[in-house]
Amino acid sequence: MRSARETTSPRGCPGRKLRWHAFAVAFGMLPAFAAVRQAFMRVFHRQGVCTLPSSKLRLQVPEGRIPVAIVAPGSFSPPTLLHLRMFEEARDALERTGGKFKVVGGYMSPVHDAYGKASLAPAHHRLSMVEAAVSDSDWIMADSWECLCRSEWTPTVEVVSRFAAELSKVPVAVGSNRPQCGKVQLVMLCGGDVLQSFNATKPSGERVWPDDDVEVIVGQHGLVCVGRGKADLGAIARESTVLGKHLDKIVLAKPRVLTGISSSVVRQYLASNQSIRYLVHDKVSRGLFTPGLVHCAKGFFVQVQAVL
Repeated sequence: MRSARETTSPRGCPGRKLRWHAFAVAFGMLPAFAAVRQAFMRVFHRQGVCTLPSSKLRLQVPEGRIPVAIVAPGSFSPPTLLHLRMFEEARDALERTGGKFKVVGGYMSPVHDAYGKASLAPAHHRLSMVEAAVSDSDWIMADSWECLCRSEWTPTVEVVSRFAAELSKVPVAVGSNRPQCGKVQLVMLCGGDVLQSFNATKPSGERVWPDDDVEVIVGQHGLVCVGRGKADLGAIARESTVLGKHLDKIVLAKPRVLTGISSSVVRQYLASNQSIRYLVHDKVSRGLFTPGLVHCAKGFFVQVQAVL
């Protein structure tokens, strides 16, 4: 990470945003302060932040349908319109699967700061951006448990298992039956790149995704994958030893319209001081610039002062 002095005048950063305090930068961004910042946010963030949001959940579904909730863990630095569009594509794909499912809600779960990705904005900012992005959705919610309620990075399998446990407590009525708990099925939403990574290995020879984790995520719950390019998602799933055993738990969505929108592309636009309108929700765009986060060169977010 560059020093405070080195980040005061990068190309593409609005000059009026550069009046910031060294302590704010240190507390917000330097790795040495990461644990302190997380502890501070867990103690002082608003009450109830660790409770699963349920205000947008649909609590009744038609007879013969399986209630399903879509969960997407991710960096969301920042959340883009494509992230939101993937939820819509996933819902359509699930509900077209033989009239079997009815989507009752969706969740975006920003990853913990300790994940260590260089381009991550601080967790509380990413959470606020996700909350802004889904503010006018009638079914997608932001969940803070993973990014603010944990003291360290949590493996995806544990995040998925926690969602499943919490959703099992939600009473849902199927048809004319009385509401019952334990009815909501969970599926994890991902893109084609993540689907490919399920069968990938690190240079050390270690699996990117341990087989036991994939067994839980896909075998016990389910996966809905939205393609972004021309990759044959079905072939990718069939070629994987673990995924191939659970093809009945995988739903694939092929959007009619393909787009190259991604968080990294948005960061590149910001680094060049170009407009990001219609790449992200307008409320997210306002959050990035007024004031709080300024995006500077080389794909890094720099915290200016606490906002959002």
